[in-house]
Amino acid sequence: MKRISILLVFNIISVLSIAQTDSLPAPKPLSTPEKIADSRRELLASFLMNDPAGAGLWMDSLTRLEDAQFAGLIWDERWMLYFWTESYGTLLEEVSRFDETQRNLQAWKIQPPKDSLFQWVDFYLNEKRFDVFTSIQSAFLNEEEKAFTALLIEYLLRLNTNEEEWADRLQSFENHYPSSRFLAFVRSIKPTILKPTNNAIGISGGLLIGNWKGEIERSLGTPYTFNFDLYYWTKRWNFIFDGSLGGPSLTRDLIVGNDVWPEDDPTNFFTFGLSVGYDIVNTPKIRIFPSIGGGIGFLKPPTPGEDEDPLPDYYSNFEFTEFHLAAAINTDIKLFTKNYQDWNTPKGSYHGVRLKFGWNGLNFGKQNADLMGEMFFFAVNYNFFAYLAK
Repeated sequence: MKRISILLVFNIISVLSIAQTDSLPAPKPLSTPEKIADSRRELLASFLMNDPAGAGLWMDSLTRLEDAQFAGLIWDERWMLYFWTESYGTLLEEVSRFDETQRNLQAWKIQPPKDSLFQWVDFYLNEKRFDVFTSIQSAFLNEEEKAFTALLIEYLLRLNTNEEEWADRLQSFENHYPSSRFLAFVRSIKPTILKPTNNAIGISGGLLIGNWKGEIERSLGTPYTFNFDLYYWTKRWNFIFDGSLGGPSLTRDLIVGNDVWPEDDPTNFFTFGLSVGYDIVNTPKIRIFPSIGGGIGFLKPPTPGEDEDPLPDYYSNFEFTEFHLAAAINTDIKLFTKNYQDWNTPKGSYHGVRLKFGWNGLNFGKQNADLMGEMFFFAVNYNFFAYLAK
């Protein structure tokens, strides 16, 4: 009886153990991102051990894991691995079908988890780039394929730092192989280089400080005005519309008949002009051109605001208008000549400081003797100059 009881206890314990074992949850299957991450780690390990066969197997695994939602390898790191394994046939076949649509589809996918795979492959190929170029030339490729493959590795390793030279080389390839199966890709990576014409437009604005000469010097304070110019440039010629807007105060009473515009009153002083100039110096750092032309000037009391008392009627007697000759020496200091691509303008466009030394031969004195005189000025403007593209 005792033996039977012991056997029963052992049986019960065994059943409970089996039941407990069967109740353990099954291992959770890995998600696609986790599988991609694991495969990329194995691929990196194969690469670091210089095992092209093993790397090829893990690249195939990542290709199978990739779908419309997830990317296993980014196109550029996959192509660099093709260079490492010297799989030029596979590389060129894939590139020939890779266009802007394919690039966009790749970009919309969920990208692989961040790791160091790209950095390691990129570092290795940059260090061994001369060996890669030698390998391309000795590979079983025709001349077109060799020429394109050499361009492609430069693009992947970002060796194409001079955009103009790079665009010319791609255009040369396109001209030499007009029926190439790689033209879609070549055109997608060719930078747009705008060619300058012999025409440009510009604008500048800043502060003008004037100095009166003659009787007007006793009547008006030093003019500090906003100065601007809009200009069109063609073959060293400059056609300029400019203006100055300010308002020096009266420094003595101004008399017309029996009416007085009293000392210390503010004024409105405007000049607008048209002139033509010619570049006598035009280097990558500086441009100098004299200009000559004519303008119109206005001097009158300021218009009161809505909440101010209206001016006396006789103030209309102090509204002066005149026409004058003008001349200036303009100097452009080109500070930012390398930023032209940021503004989508051709090379040679710039912005920087414009210095102007000039003379306005004012003729207010014909209307009032106390305004007889002229103005010399110095202006400091900020200038934008943009060539027009062909």
